[in-house]
Amino acid sequence: MRSPFGRVATACALALAMTVSLLGAAVPAMAERTIALSTGTVRLSLAQGGSAQESLMVANNGDEPLKALVYASDIKYKKDGSPDYVKPTGTAAELLKSPASWLTLRLPKNTQVIANTPYIELKPGEEIKLDFEMNVPADATPGDYNSVIFFEMFEMEGAGDTASSKVSGRIGARVVVRVAGDVLDRLDLAPYAVRTFVIGDKAPYSFTLSNKGNIDKRYEPYLVVLDTTERERTRSALATNAIIYAQNSREFAGTLKLKNAAFGKFVVRAEVDYTKETGSGSGAGVPEKLAKDRVIYVVPVWFAVLVIVVVGLPLLWLSYRASVRRRGAHSVARPHSGVRTSERAAAREARAAERAREEGAAASIEVPDAEDVDY
Repeated sequence: MRSPFGRVATACALALAMTVSLLGAAVPAMAERTIALSTGTVRLSLAQGGSAQESLMVANNGDEPLKALVYASDIKYKKDGSPDYVKPTGTAAELLKSPASWLTLRLPKNTQVIANTPYIELKPGEEIKLDFEMNVPADATPGDYNSVIFFEMFEMEGAGDTASSKVSGRIGARVVVRVAGDVLDRLDLAPYAVRTFVIGDKAPYSFTLSNKGNIDKRYEPYLVVLDTTERERTRSALATNAIIYAQNSREFAGTLKLKNAAFGKFVVRAEVDYTKETGSGSGAGVPEKLAKDRVIYVVPVWFAVLVIVVVGLPLLWLSYRASVRRRGAHSVARPHSGVRTSERAAAREARAAERAREEGAAASIEVPDAEDVDY
């Protein structure tokens, strides 16, 4: 059965504006193309092999004609929780896990096709009805399945063989179907890590929340800091009214600000609050809490600097004293080195004095003139 969603066009509208600037004009002329849907979500509950017919109203709320491709995609989720939309390939292997393959779109008779994808044309202010049918395979696994019916606006550029289409935006209606059967409600929090020794007031963390059940779950994740008496010091909300889909996981990573936890031993608790379903019916459940603890030791920056000063300076002094003692021991071990230096200096002085005496003696010898010599 369909959820009671009215034609909330304003809540589901996607407004796309195209501006054309005119040379020399003071104010640019603007053309707006806006497509709106009567609802953003259709919820169905069907048995294996069951089917249901539903419809959407699609309207052009802009002042320009528009063209929109119409197709269905499955929703896959990345590790960071962001969605990835995948068109079904039509293979038998994916049929049981591809709710987009279970959808049959009933398009107007004048619908045209481009690149094997149908598209509709809407004049300004025009509204059309899109009927679709959900057919669940008889051997589909019980649980929740999500798909999206997209309306993707585009414009044709060029002509003839050079013509191409340019996408200008899209809007979609999510189709959620729960296949009746046994409900498996199971969340798991692993792995979970926090830096054990923290200097300062910031602790890096990371954990993965996995939905190992077969139904979608809304949850509230927190990081809670407790002291040794289990008194709560801080509580940090990581997301609000988040949803994790069946057989998907979500990674959380960041830096936790340690308010009121400046020094000592603490416990950082990863906590996930959710409602655990108690039966096969949707909505029946009890509050549940999933939690895991990690112990950390926090040292303020000023204390770390003080330890470095108090311990480091004496170590430097001791190292300096040890090097001085080693140099003194080296000098005592070789006392002859100074004696040899003195002996070499004295020998050089003696040789210099001897050369001076020899030069003085040579200068005192008189050489007679030639005529004074008797032959």
